[in-house]
Amino acid sequence: MRRSILLWLIAILFSGTGVCKGQTVPSAYTDLYTELNGDLADFSAGINAVWSGSTYPVIYAGQLTDANSNNGPNLLVPSSMTPIQTQLLMMKAVGLKAVSVEVSFPMLYSPFLSNVNTGLCIPSTCQANFQAFYANVAAAIRAQGMKVIVESQSMMPSGLQSSAWGNYLSATFYPSLTWEQYKAARAATVAVVAATMQPDYFVLQEEPDTEASQSGQSSAGQVAGSTSMLNGSIAAARGAGVSGMKIGAGFGSWMPVYQAFANSFTQTGCSVPQPGTQPCISAPLDFLDMHLFPIIENAIDCYPGVACSTFGSGLTNFWQNALAVVNTANAAGMHMTMSQNWLRKVRDSEWFILPDGGDIEEAREAYSFWATLDQSFLQIVYDLANYQGMYWVAPFNTQNLSAYLTWSSANAIQNDCGSGTPPCGTLPPSTVFSDVQAAAAAEIAQASYTSTALAWHNLIAPGDMTAPSQPGALRATAFASSVGLYWNPSTDNVGVAGYQVWRGGVQVASVFSPSFQDSGLAVNASYTYQVKAFDLASNVSQPATVAVTLPHPASLSVSGRVGVSGRGGTIQ
Repeated sequence: MRRSILLWLIAILFSGTGVCKGQTVPSAYTDLYTELNGDLADFSAGINAVWSGSTYPVIYAGQLTDANSNNGPNLLVPSSMTPIQTQLLMMKAVGLKAVSVEVSFPMLYSPFLSNVNTGLCIPSTCQANFQAFYANVAAAIRAQGMKVIVESQSMMPSGLQSSAWGNYLSATFYPSLTWEQYKAARAATVAVVAATMQPDYFVLQEEPDTEASQSGQSSAGQVAGSTSMLNGSIAAARGAGVSGMKIGAGFGSWMPVYQAFANSFTQTGCSVPQPGTQPCISAPLDFLDMHLFPIIENAIDCYPGVACSTFGSGLTNFWQNALAVVNTANAAGMHMTMSQNWLRKVRDSEWFILPDGGDIEEAREAYSFWATLDQSFLQIVYDLANYQGMYWVAPFNTQNLSAYLTWSSANAIQNDCGSGTPPCGTLPPSTVFSDVQAAAAAEIAQASYTSTALAWHNLIAPGDMTAPSQPGALRATAFASSVGLYWNPSTDNVGVAGYQVWRGGVQVASVFSPSFQDSGLAVNASYTYQVKAFDLASNVSQPATVAVTLPHPASLSVSGRVGVSGRGGTIQ
């Protein structure tokens, strides 16, 4: 696997609280770890057998999870743009050049929003409020010099990433639509989303099987039905008149009929849609999208509506499916994208068999002992994207760029013993999932990145020798026993990863935002601070310096605050 061993060694040496130092694989997952390691090696060999090693100007993107439409009314909380801005800056620091936002149906569909009460807007104003939110998100992405990608499928009423409107969607909204109404509503929403966000790339459909399951519209999961729905969405997207916008659609490489979807979306082998023939979209797409999650080689395929194969015969190799999709796109002369991809932690023998399988598999991804395999998977994503000449790829688990959880019996997944010995964990998958999300927010506040983030950065933004600019206008405010530091943000050719705060020549903190509160200081004492910006290539800026003297208690004002210094000034 090209360059991956060197990247892993560099990542292991990187310091910071969010970095994975390596953890022994728990007995519950030793067999799964070994199986996935073999699958990765085989997948890599399969790519390298056909790839010359040449590169393509692939755009590497990240998932803006804090703007995902499944967050529902929480998107309209006044402070919602703060974590979004933080996530954008973090992704830029990793080296990403585009941002993917999930704006799934029925988000921005007026008849839907006019019938729900978010508690933050009345139905008559919700449409305008959410459109303003997503217009602001697109503007924030572009303000960072990054491209806007929009993904669309159906909002999820269940699962770890389900919509805040889940019950309303499943019990009221989705059942109220006939198939023809559903297709028309999807197309109308595409037009609104396109006009609102003006995306550079718009994925109109992503997982037909998931959409069928979540929406209850079984036709959405069938080739003919999905093709029919996509025809309406293509017309709506083109009709929006967004200059330069490229549109595409795709599916997961795990689908038993993935080849029929690939043929339809690339207009390969088209015929009149009669039984046993190949339906195709009526107007061409700009790219074919694929979701790449399971790469297991001998999966028991228990896809709904398809009889489970017997273990040991009739098994499915998912990474070979992915290569077959690439070959179809190549034969059609069509560029691809991968709007979602991550190494799904599932055994051959578990696919579509695990109770709450999707939740368990996704929760497993939280643990740090997977980091080396995740990095190996990202190397494969890089190789596959360059081999095909993809427009862009967007790895899925943004949180794992900032944090993993260290596995222990205390935070293990309930009943997920695997090859280990009971008793197993006690936490439901949803708790493990929320815990890693919270850990990611805490770690990025301390400008801490995982070894996976560093490895990905070194792969997609190599050779960075430029240090960030010096932090500007460093100033200090003295309190009774603490000092508040504030400065103007630095800039960098890739992205600023954070700031080191030094007191008296000793580093006391790393922070992501341009401010720091230093507490527990001696009164009537003088301190000298330096702040340095750094990037993920270990380049460090020139320091900004300020000196400050804490006051004698008798001189404190009622508020306990003394004043603010200028750059390099001293508070007296």
